[in-house]
Amino acid sequence: MSKLTTIDFHDDTLFAVEAPGGVFVAVKPICDGLGIDPKKQRERIQRDPVLTEGGAMMALPSAGGPQETFCLRLDLLQGWLFGIDAARVAPEARDRVLAYKRECCAVLFRHFYGERVGVPVGNAQPAREEPVPIRRQLVTEARQTFGPRAAGSLWFALGLPIVPEMQEGAPQQGAFGFTYTAIPASAERSA
Repeated sequence: MSKLTTIDFHDDTLFAVEAPGGVFVAVKPICDGLGIDPKKQRERIQRDPVLTEGGAMMALPSAGGPQETFCLRLDLLQGWLFGIDAARVAPEARDRVLAYKRECCAVLFRHFYGERVGVPVGNAQPAREEPVPIRRQLVTEARQTFGPRAAGSLWFALGLPIVPEMQEGAPQQGAFGFTYTAIPASAERSA
């Protein structure tokens, strides 16, 4: 059984079908939104030895009833979009093609690196955070390796829960512009 999903993406409505073999995205609505010829794009996809593996005809609902529509498997969508030369599309479509490509780059970057490397990814949404138990384990390992000050700084940097008693040890700006954590003397003695 196939399940149809609509996705609002950069003011376009895209159609995805969850079917055996993966999630497939209708190519024509993307082409229409980008101002490029869907027939030529389908031919280009079918000439590519990797992209053609994920091409499929799917029945999608329309005003006149279900219609067979060429779709591309979701995991190959970025490969197809990266192959569109923005310099060869109509000038009014260039910004939209580049926006699609930027979004694909941001998605791939977040997949492999998330936001953890400290490099902002355009206007992309933040990556999924590690679960609290993993973040707490990182703090424990930092404490064992680098001591309580490093563990305290990491606790705050990871956004772990804090209680009012911890506020006096919150990260502070040092004289030379770097951040450090002031751990109360009583906490250091008990460590």
